[in-house]
Parts: sequence; C-alpha cells; structure tokens
Amino acid sequence: MAVKIPPSDLIFPNLNEGRAEIRILEVQPGNPGSSIHCKFHVATLDELEHPYETLSYTWGDENEVTKVTVWLDETPVPVAKNLFDALKRLRMTHEPRYLWVDALCINQADDVEKTWQVSMMHRIYSQCQQCAIWLGALGDVDVFHARAAVDTLCWFAGSRGKPDWMDDDSARDYAAKALKILINLPWWGRIWTVQEAILPSSATVYWGPCDISWDLMRRAADSFFDNPSRQIPGEFWAHGGTIDLQSAMRGLQFTSRESLFQVLWRWRFRQATDPRDKVYGLVGFRRDTSLPTVKTCNYKIDVRTLYQRVTADLIRLSTDLQPLIGRGGEVSEIPGLASWAVDWHGVRDDSRRSTVNFWDHHRRWHGLGYTADRGLRGVGQGLKVKDDQILYLHGLQLDRICVVEDRSKGTCVEDYGSAGSLFLTSGGRWGRVITQFQEQYPGQLPDNWMSAFLGLITGKLVPQDPNHGDGIDDWMKNMVRPQAVFITESGRFGLGPRNIQPGQEVWVLGGSRFPVVLSRRDGGVDDECFTFAGECFVYGVMRGEAVEGRSSEQREIKLY
Repeated sequence: MAVKIPPSDLIFPNLNEGRAEIRILEVQPGNPGSSIHCKFHVATLDELEHPYETLSYTWGDENEVTKVTVWLDETPVPVAKNLFDALKRLRMTHEPRYLWVDALCINQADDVEKTWQVSMMHRIYSQCQQCAIWLGALGDVDVFHARAAVDTLCWFAGSRGKPDWMDDDSARDYAAKALKILINLPWWGRIWTVQEAILPSSATVYWGPCDISWDLMRRAADSFFDNPSRQIPGEFWAHGGTIDLQSAMRGLQFTSRESLFQVLWRWRFRQATDPRDKVYGLVGFRRDTSLPTVKTCNYKIDVRTLYQRVTADLIRLSTDLQPLIGRGGEVSEIPGLASWAVDWHGVRDDSRRSTVNFWDHHRRWHGLGYTADRGLRGVGQGLKVKDDQILYLHGLQLDRICVVEDRSKGTCVEDYGSAGSLFLTSGGRWGRVITQFQEQYPGQLPDNWMSAFLGLITGKLVPQDPNHGDGIDDWMKNMVRPQAVFITESGRFGLGPRNIQPGQEVWVLGGSRFPVVLSRRDGGVDDECFTFAGECFVYGVMRGEAVEGRSSEQREIKLY
C-alpha cells in the first residue's frame, strides 16, 4: 500500500468535482537503472484532451517496511515496492507514459476527495485507453518458465501454434507450475481488481518481463470450458492452473450479468485494506442498478452502518428476504453488526464461518417452488428500518426447537460416497435425536414421523411431490451434511444451521420462501424482539401449509 503522503510534503493540484477532474501521472522516459520521475497533470473526464492508461495492481501491506522513492513534481515520495516495480516496468525509454494510479493520483489523506474520486472510478476505468494490469515481479520463478506459461496461454487461446518445448516432459511441468503461480498471485484476490478488469475496453497483463493481452487470457479460459475434450497436457490439469484460470475469468464474466446481491456475495472473500471497499469496490461499476441509501462512496460512514444499509437496500431491491438466505448461521466478526445484516468483509475464522453452500441455497430458493410464506404480507420498498439497526418484519411463529442433532463430531464429505453410506455414518446420531425427543415429549411424535423424517433427509419436503428434481445424493451432500437435524415441540422435523440451539423459535416471515430460526432477544417473552439465526427447511410446511388461513394472525417483530 502506498503511504498517505502529507500535503505539506507533496502539493496535490486542486481538483474541481463539478468538472469531473482527475490527476494523471506523466511517467517521464528513462533508462532501466535511472530514478523514476513523474509529474501531475489535471484532466477533466468530460473533455479529455490526452489518452491515458489506468494501472491495476495490489497495494500490499499498509505496514510494509520496504519503501522505494519516486520523484513526483520534484518531490521525493516513498511508495511500496510493488508500485515502484510497476512504474519501472511500464516506463518507456524515449517517450512519456500517462497513467492514472489510485495511490498517487488521489490524495489518500483527504477523505472528502477520496469519496468523490472513488465514486468516479467507473468513468475513470471506462474511459481509459487501456488498463495495465501489473501482477508483480517474478520472484523465485525462472523467467524462461514464466514465458513458457504465457506461451501456453497463447496456445490455449488459439493465437499461436503449439510451442516446440511442449513435447518435453520437464518443460511442460515447469510451465504448468508457473501458470499455477501466475493465476494465484495476490492481484487475483483484491476487491478493486474486479471492476478494474471488467470496465476497460482493453487491458494488458504484465508479470515481470512477460505480458499478454487480457483478451487472450479470457479466450484461453473459455477454451477449457467450451472445448473440455481438447488435448491439454495433463500437467496443466494436475497442478490446477487451468481450473483456477477458468474459475477466475468466468467469475468475472458472470459479474457483468448477475444481480448486485450475487456480485457482492461472489467477491466477499477478496481482500481490501478498508472493509468498506468490499462494498464500494463493487457497487460503483454497475450502472444498471443502484442501492437506495448507498448511492455513492462515503468514507465517513462506519463499516457496521454501511453493511446494515446495504443489506436493507438489497431487501428493498429484491422485495423479499432473499439477502438473508444462505449464511448458514455464520457469526460476524464485526462488533455490533445486526444479526440480519450480511458481513460483506467475509468471516475469516473457520469456526464462525458458514458450512453451507450459499449458491446451492439460492438455487433452491428460486428453483424448487418453496412458498412457506404464501399469503403473508411481503416486504419491499416500504421496508421499515430504525437507526440502521432494527428491521421490522411481519410473520407467524410456527414452533419452537426442542431437540438438535449433536454436530460436535461432524461428518466429513470424505466419510461417504453415497446417500446410503451417509445413512450408515449418521444414522446413530439421528436416532439419538428421535430417542431424546420421545423421552422429553412422550407420545408427541406424529404417526407419520418416519415418512416425515425420511422426507426431510431425502429432500422430499412436500409429501405430495414424488421428486424435487434433485438426486438424493445431491440433497444429502449439499443440504443434510452441512446442517443439523432438529425436532420441534410439535414433532416437526427440520434442517437448520449447525449452531442452532433448543429454545430457538421457528417462524414464517412474509417475504421468505423458507421458514427461519429466530432467538428471542435477552430472553424476553412479551416483547417481539429477536435476532436472526438463519433459514431452515421443515417437512410439510414448505408450500405454505402452516400459514394457510392464518394471515390475520401475523405479528410485527423487530430483528436486531
């Protein structure tokens, strides 16, 4: 990360927000071993007089000890070594190069300027002549191996023939290892690089002395997906570089057509020095949609407030509670964050992170016809939120959880290869759940309890449906294994987050196709104040059976 340069040391040319002005860095020509000299120019995006390039790179650690000096308007400026290496690589010998570099062209010590400059990132990257993507220096990678990896990508993309060295076993192995390193460099894990890769009309990727166009990398990734039978040497599959490249490039392609909620979730585990940039780095580049209360970047808002506003806005946009779904009981690491708000920073502690597959839960939300809230009052633009902290919703209490499966010794996916083997490894634990319920509530299990239990475990949550379109193995792997079986006081069987507890309540809320698990706040009984634990699946209620004819019984609740 570039240091925040005090204004007394470097005089930043003033910018006019109304004219959409930016600073452009002129990197003056020089020989490879000479000092780097630059100077500022002020330009308006409304009337560009000179084309410029943008630089996409990783800032690195804010506390990085190694700093290198560049000269900016005759002032010595310490910058992180990765930025210095990028400028040195991009500097030309005989003519200047015009770059927009966020760490230098924005006064990072001025939050007001930073706010409106970051809000213009969409225009800055969309209007650039091209983007120079700097992946970093080669480090320990041999230059010949790095060039071989780039040659391989060009071959995969169809821009050149098969390299002569491809018939050599050791050369293929070195190239495959280098490709794996290339696609796992820190640049691929930074939040800002998502829009920096998508918005420019053209981009070139630089890795040490090597370079390749972004378009060729995209075509190489597409070749793996569109033509998987192509004879790609096994080393490239074995080391994983081809899969990683395909995943990264196709993820960026999906981003252009996914909903804003899906985009935020897809990239939430990318890195950002400022956790607020997990939002600002993504919402700004989508011009087809916007958040009602988070229209621009605002670095005066704290992380907790921002994440709560974003989640509430996403509920308003979707007109349902879909943004609350798929977290699997995940516990945020942000102090004071409302239980219903998504932690966009991404939980790093594995013990607090969700074990459920977010995308699988959302596929089921959209594709299986669940309508647990059928007939209840929904949510939408009129969503009521108090102090950015309390979410007001309407719903019906369905039941209370009394017995929960013990997941302290969870079943690993390696423990079974089919639904049958999962029954064998988990059957004893499930049996103890049923036995415990019968001991606490004798005679309360319904007559059809075996059918209900098997329906829950096999994914046939609606008795009249012979099949929900999923195989049993798929349901058990993606839904049963990551969650916990529970039984309610009235004898209903359900699946919910692993960390659910007896005493928590099962509710059907207007706007949620799935029932949800709530905890009464501070043990209160009369006051309808709750915290959100997660969605659940309950046999026999997924098509609105439990709320049919009860819409007049809805109560307003407050989620904290």
